[in-house]
Amino acid sequence: MALIDIAGREIPADDRVPLALEELPEGQGLAVLLPAGTLAEEVAPLLPRLALVVVEFPKFRDGRGFTLGRALRERHGFTGDIRAAGHVIPDQLALLRQCGFSSIATPAEHPPAQWQGLKDPTQRQLLQRLLGGEGVARAQA
Repeated sequence: MALIDIAGREIPADDRVPLALEELPEGQGLAVLLPAGTLAEEVAPLLPRLALVVVEFPKFRDGRGFTLGRALRERHGFTGDIRAAGHVIPDQLALLRQCGFSSIATPAEHPPAQWQGLKDPTQRQLLQRLLGGEGVARAQA
């Protein structure tokens, strides 16, 4: 699993091991792993101690991670690294960025090369790939 930043560029591996909320020791600069369904309010009191929050995506269709990332950034003012991990796909890069994610642990089936050049992917680009150039004109008609 490689790491990329939110612009799709590969970044050096991180040696921090994210722990579950209940396993966090005392201290600063900690990393935590938040499973799907974790509420931002559960982790909010710990945010000043955290440097990295890894949000788990159990399926690429599961949107709870997006909600959690956005809540941590916008409602709770978290300024550290919010990393997406699990089943995320390159077509979700723009949404990850909009929801405050700053890095992605790329799954094996979607290596860093697939994420490069996707600075501003749009739904139209996804439709072009799914339907082909002519199918987009039909879909928009």
